[in-house]
Amino acid sequence: MKNILKVLTALATIAGAVYIIATYGEQIVAWAKKLWNAMPKCPSCEEAEIVEEFEAETSEEAPAEEPAAEEIPVVEEEPAPEVVVAEHEPVAEEADFAE
Repeated sequence: MKNILKVLTALATIAGAVYIIATYGEQIVAWAKKLWNAMPKCPSCEEAEIVEEFEAETSEEAPAEEPAAEEIPVVEEEPAPEVVVAEHEPVAEEADFAE
């Protein structure tokens, strides 16, 4: 009886969590983003953001030239070698694999 109650309690907890996430999911995400942005940042992270912003600005100003497309050589496939089976070796047939 205790085990059944434990399982039902676990299922009710999971159902409640799913309901809360489905109902208030967007608000939870907005709150988490707000909280994340309010956290202090380390100096090395700020330097990385400045570099990323600079790279984004420079890439917007001067579009990069596309390299010329290189031709890929076509490789012809060789036919598979023929399998030679000795007379005394067993050979499987399609019927052996049928269920």
